[in-house]
Amino acid sequence: MTPEVLTEDLRRLIFSIPSIPHLEAILLIRGSGASWDAPRLAQRLYLPVERTAGILGDLAVARICAVEPAAGASHRYAPSTAELDTLIGSLERYYSQNLIEVTNMIHASLRRHSRIREFADAFKWDRKKP
Repeated sequence: MTPEVLTEDLRRLIFSIPSIPHLEAILLIRGSGASWDAPRLAQRLYLPVERTAGILGDLAVARICAVEPAAGASHRYAPSTAELDTLIGSLERYYSQNLIEVTNMIHASLRRHSRIREFADAFKWDRKKP
């Protein structure tokens, strides 16, 4: 198998993924070709249904999945563009070859966002204090 290259677009996609469960959900939904509802996906991800419903909502907002109203709250893989589908295919291959690196990138992104939030929160002044 030819190693997948970490392009700048792929790097940006990885850093935009909010969590490992989001990544796993994307890959499960893409790989199955079937529709997924929150209870079924929660069972596969070992997460509470409420959290999984949030992940599915995030993937719909990101235009990676589409909601199928006729099937309740089921979601199917439906990237908004062919380029996004190709990029997610690259992600799937890169992740299979570089699991630890991708996991570390997502965790580093989460820590960076957390530090930015902590920094911003440090400048919030309590109006009750003189």
